[in-house]
Amino acid sequence: MATIGMKTITTILLILTLNLVYGQDTLQFDVATPNGFKGQITDTRTIVYSGKLDLDFYKKHFFTPYHYPQKMVDTNHKNDTITKWNDSTKVGDFNTNWSYTITYDSLSRVTSYRYSACMICSQLPYEFHFIYNQLGQVIKMINKLNDKKTIEFKYDPAGNIVNVKEYHGSDLTKEIELINKK
Repeated sequence: MATIGMKTITTILLILTLNLVYGQDTLQFDVATPNGFKGQITDTRTIVYSGKLDLDFYKKHFFTPYHYPQKMVDTNHKNDTITKWNDSTKVGDFNTNWSYTITYDSLSRVTSYRYSACMICSQLPYEFHFIYNQLGQVIKMINKLNDKKTIEFKYDPAGNIVNVKEYHGSDLTKEIELINKK
């Protein structure tokens, strides 16, 4: 009886696993940090995923880019700059409050995204500028404040991000490259 029960459990687990993985791709990435303590470090990662390889994918799996608006195109805004304060009763109080400012271009795309900082929160300000290619894809994010971070993106013909390079100043600090898709 115990053997039949174990076979049944194994079969159920196999079916559940196939249901989870069905329709998903197995993706392999090389994650290189060229200036590690012992020289370049390369870590190969395998991720099972179904969907677009976009900014959200890279944030979730690689924590880069970390700062960007949830909505990169908002047709409610053309050539607008919108500032939202965390606490609307303390507008302009950078000691205990912070703001996010988003600037849109004539195509309703985010061209910059700024966080004001908060002294009590011990968080530094940032201001990312977004550069798009002719297809409307973000190809570069530049933070001209505090850490001088630049993140570059390369796409495949289907519009998936397949390479991400992160720089601090002119130094490449991280590169993520899709090396295999099954």
